[in-house]
Amino acid sequence: MQQKEPYIPSMTLSLLPIVTTALALWLSIFKLDSQPHFALFLGATTAGLCARIHGCSWKIIRDGFKHAVCRTIPALLILLIIGMLIGVWIASCIVPVLMYAGFQILTAQWFLPLILLLCCAMSLITGSSWTTIGTIGVAAIGISDGLGIPVAMTAGAVVSGAFFGDKISPMSDSTNLTSSVLGVNLFDHIRHMLYTTIPALVVTLIAFTVMGLMVSGNGDAGDITTYSETIRQHFNMSPWLLIPPAAVIFLIVIKVPAIPCLIVGVILGSLAYLFLQGGNLSNLFETIHSGFQIDTNDAYMDALFSRGGMESMYDVVALALVSLALGGIMESTGMLHRIVMKLSRFVTSTGNLTLTVLCTSLIVNIVGANQYLAVILPGQMYEECYRKQNLQLKNLTRTLEAGGTLPAALIPWNSSGVFVYSALGVSAAAYAPYAILCWLTAVVVAVFAYFNLTMDRLPETEVEPEDQQ
Repeated sequence: MQQKEPYIPSMTLSLLPIVTTALALWLSIFKLDSQPHFALFLGATTAGLCARIHGCSWKIIRDGFKHAVCRTIPALLILLIIGMLIGVWIASCIVPVLMYAGFQILTAQWFLPLILLLCCAMSLITGSSWTTIGTIGVAAIGISDGLGIPVAMTAGAVVSGAFFGDKISPMSDSTNLTSSVLGVNLFDHIRHMLYTTIPALVVTLIAFTVMGLMVSGNGDAGDITTYSETIRQHFNMSPWLLIPPAAVIFLIVIKVPAIPCLIVGVILGSLAYLFLQGGNLSNLFETIHSGFQIDTNDAYMDALFSRGGMESMYDVVALALVSLALGGIMESTGMLHRIVMKLSRFVTSTGNLTLTVLCTSLIVNIVGANQYLAVILPGQMYEECYRKQNLQLKNLTRTLEAGGTLPAALIPWNSSGVFVYSALGVSAAAYAPYAILCWLTAVVVAVFAYFNLTMDRLPETEVEPEDQQ
């Protein structure tokens, strides 16, 4: 420990990057109505300068952000592929045909709870909330407007279902990451989350059922007819269009990894565009890069269908890179360790410890703007605290998911919030009140901790000697 002490900065230096980032985010987002990227870059720069002032070498600083970025390269690649998938699946009429079927089958009264459950199932199968949002979510937004249901409610149902399925799916990259960071068995981690996530889902399902009954009278049959007619006029509909989504789901069921599955979806969607919609290679390549564009003489339908492409994800990828740089530098230079040393003095009970982890993950989400950081950093920070209280680490991983992963989509400048806006065209500020599961789960986890419910303890044989004294 004495060898590491010179690399633990003072509390003032450790907090300065956080304060700088928070002030810069407030200025850029709320005062200048700008993007959060430079604010996070400024925070990362401040962290590097503070580390240099303390005496850290450039190698330590560089390795910090390099290792943080390397851990999430697969996730960033998935983002770009999802951008391609959205554009190609709209251009090929896969998303429009799903919307058209939804207009014919779904009723306004049961639309919200059904979309919630459908997104739960899709995300559980795929292991990806972003894939679910970028496919089913896009179609759901179009259907909801035709049924007279506010798109903010629909987006809340989509996000709640997508993130629920993601959290309990053994194929989810974030769920695997959370358990692996602390060496917890993946299925132990998932089973332990069910105690708190299932009650939150039941409440969410009841809430959306009530909301569906309340807004079911607002739909206009004329709108549904207009939207259906617009789809028929501008796209060639065919039952063959169901093959690409069916193929992707089949590949996922037989446990083909996410990236190959999505690539197959892009390829099949491209073939459908070329042979079923009469497209050409030039337009296909433009769609893959910049997204699909359409002119229907209906501003809403144009906005709904003109989206996707790798370019639509560039902001999300750039945001992830600068936020990971900030967190990586603070982790490698000991700043986060200094902060948790200070915070751990106030942790006197299981409930307080859980609440502290939840708040820390939320703060990292707000300041660091990345859900992976909000899991990795607090997990490393509080592992020792959980061991000292004789708590199994699956209690910590469950708390990290509730405070780090789920609320990420509720923060407008977080990479998850930016992605949802890019895919659905609905801001986090609009859908956050309706993304009930994403904020209710943290409340349930805190209540369980304070009442000592399902807070599994370490077996006596695993308690360290100093913890028994």
